[in-house]
Amino acid sequence: MKLRITAQTDALHFYGHGKLLITGEYFVLDGAQALAVPTQRGQHLRVKELSSSDNTLYWVALNSRRQMWLNLVFDKQDFSCLNADTPEAHRLSSMLSEARKLNPEFLKSEKDVAVETSLEFPNEWGLGSSSTLIYTIAQWANVDGYQLLQQTIGGSGYDVACAGSNHPILYTLQNNTPETLHIKWKPAFTENIYFAYLGKKQLSSEGIKYYREKLSDKTHIANELTRLTGLVLNCNGLSEFEELINEHENIVGAALKMMKVKDEHFQDYWGCIKSLGAWGGDFIMLTNTRAGEELTEYLHSKSIQTVYGWKEMVLAQV
Repeated sequence: MKLRITAQTDALHFYGHGKLLITGEYFVLDGAQALAVPTQRGQHLRVKELSSSDNTLYWVALNSRRQMWLNLVFDKQDFSCLNADTPEAHRLSSMLSEARKLNPEFLKSEKDVAVETSLEFPNEWGLGSSSTLIYTIAQWANVDGYQLLQQTIGGSGYDVACAGSNHPILYTLQNNTPETLHIKWKPAFTENIYFAYLGKKQLSSEGIKYYREKLSDKTHIANELTRLTGLVLNCNGLSEFEELINEHENIVGAALKMMKVKDEHFQDYWGCIKSLGAWGGDFIMLTNTRAGEELTEYLHSKSIQTVYGWKEMVLAQV
């Protein structure tokens, strides 16, 4: 059954922004203060109550090209999937079940419900297809998004915080308690900052597992990255920003015993390059003082087709 409910004027609508983690990386899990920005692209979730009463939930997911990539049917009593046995069906069933544990009244009506989610960025980009889903489900169920995250896929929670923010955030996790500070941060040199997709989605769960296994005492490094986050926020020029970003890359690379992305793939690049979030895939941040066309040509020579300037990627502050 294919349900398209976008045009329904009485449908409930929830929205979460995507995210980019500028500083902090994995160490936000251990107390580092991280700087993150919400992106212009995010995910919509629309809910329509139907006239039928079969205790059924119909779920359609659309990708950024408006193509359906999930078409699932759930029993609303226990959120078991009736038409598929896939990882996506199990994950969604878990999210809905945990949302009900947090709010026992969630979807208790016998009325059938149709849900449509739609992404504004490709699934593989790593901008937060899971975190925006967690956030929008939490909004719908009227539960805490961080709690829902911890009881399902896990993680630091900065991405869920970004999903609900119209501003950059400073995010800290202390004793498993998230602290989010909404800030105004727009460097004077945003015209020199670009973001490029490396073409390989990095699973956050695998990156976190590697991080946990590789390091035992993380406090010192977390403190160093917190210091750098503060300096990044207050730096005045591009050259200072580049020095701080390079120091951040050196610290994280040495701690994880991983090669920096610039050393591995872009040794001949004229500017600064930083990994964002989990190392090894997803987006990188680049500084560029040359023409945008020259940067695009360079990245194309490295088989990288997706590149955006700051104004095209980061949500404008309101």
